[in-house]
Amino acid sequence: MSRAGRKRKDAPKRRKPGTAKPVATHRPVLAEDRIRNEIEERMEARPRRRSVREPGPRVAETPLVAISRRSVEERVLRALKTLRALPDRGKHTQAVHSSWPDYVHEAIDAYNSVEERERFQPTPRDISDYLKALSWCRHLPRNEWKLLWFRSFDLSFGLIGDYIGRSDETARRRYEASITEVWYAANNLRA
Repeated sequence: MSRAGRKRKDAPKRRKPGTAKPVATHRPVLAEDRIRNEIEERMEARPRRRSVREPGPRVAETPLVAISRRSVEERVLRALKTLRALPDRGKHTQAVHSSWPDYVHEAIDAYNSVEERERFQPTPRDISDYLKALSWCRHLPRNEWKLLWFRSFDLSFGLIGDYIGRSDETARRRYEASITEVWYAANNLRA
């Protein structure tokens, strides 16, 4: 046999690709060495084969049902109320708090001559739905968005008309038009 075909005894042995590098055992193994060896083995080793799972049962897709205009209006108004009710994390960190208890500044406030409205408490369903409902409104211009915002405070169209400087009928028509645009977006009627 020729010299080229023979293997030299002192030549380093080649590893098969994907096999782990042998760990030297001639010195004591420290914790750092063990960690380094584990990392090297992970980097050089083949990725572990995951156990093959059978796919879960297919869930029947819900049929696309058109959302009614009234339902869209209710969901959007509840979403706006939920948006106001949820705490703002950035605002909370900037607030100045006092350890003193609240006290009444005026005598008229002490006897509660004006009834306070009950604060809106969003349900878990409201919280999970409000981002989707607000996404239907993102294409609205600012003035139409303001109409929805005012209406979410349960303001009358006469008061909204005073805010925007128009009549109550104009405020109502513009509100109805903006709700219709939101309804189109919710049902994907316009591209």
